[in-house]
Amino acid sequence: MENNQNVPGKGAATASLVLGIIAVVLWFFGYTSIVSVILGIVGLVCAGNAKKAGFDDGLRTAGFVLSLIGLIGGGVAFVACVACAGVIGAAGLAY
Repeated sequence: MENNQNVPGKGAATASLVLGIIAVVLWFFGYTSIVSVILGIVGLVCAGNAKKAGFDDGLRTAGFVLSLIGLIGGGVAFVACVACAGVIGAAGLAY
């Protein structure tokens, strides 16, 4: 039987996948979108570290893609929330 736990980069790829999933879930909630951006960046770094270690499997690719989607979606949601708060604030000053 092979020992799959000592594969270099597999832990970083798994961390990237988990962080990417969490990042994608969090950007659906507007107020947690900044956390989604942070987790997306950390997930991308983990995916890069896994590739540097020589682990180039579907697990790393999925983590990279999900982290990238979480980063982009979280950034868009964060900007939209800030814009909405600005519009509401500006409308309040008009009275």
